[in-house]
Amino acid sequence: MASKAEQAEKISTNIKSLRENKGWNQAKLAAEAEISGAALSKIEKGDGRVPTIVVLRKIASALNIQVHEITGEEPECVSETEERNREFYRKWDLLDDLDKSDQDILRGMAERLKEHTKSD
Repeated sequence: MASKAEQAEKISTNIKSLRENKGWNQAKLAAEAEISGAALSKIEKGDGRVPTIVVLRKIASALNIQVHEITGEEPECVSETEERNREFYRKWDLLDDLDKSDQDILRGMAERLKEHTKSD
């Protein structure tokens, strides 16, 4: 297992490379990931700290990749259903833009669907 400093360096290098491959500057990635530019700058400078999983997920989502592509770890095996569920919950906060009554309807439907599909 790599040391924390080695993990941080790998993450730093991978994020910078993935960002540059998209032709994005740090400001663009920070905005897309909804993190501060200062936070992204620190991560890319590789100050020896490993970003939290929340930050890694935000960056991965912005880059349209999986977290393991940033960390360099082996990908976890995820079913197609589970991946669709993850994508749904990534967009869950969009509900906040809807009227309260529409939010309640959709949340109720989601909960019923979740109960109905528990055996999958």
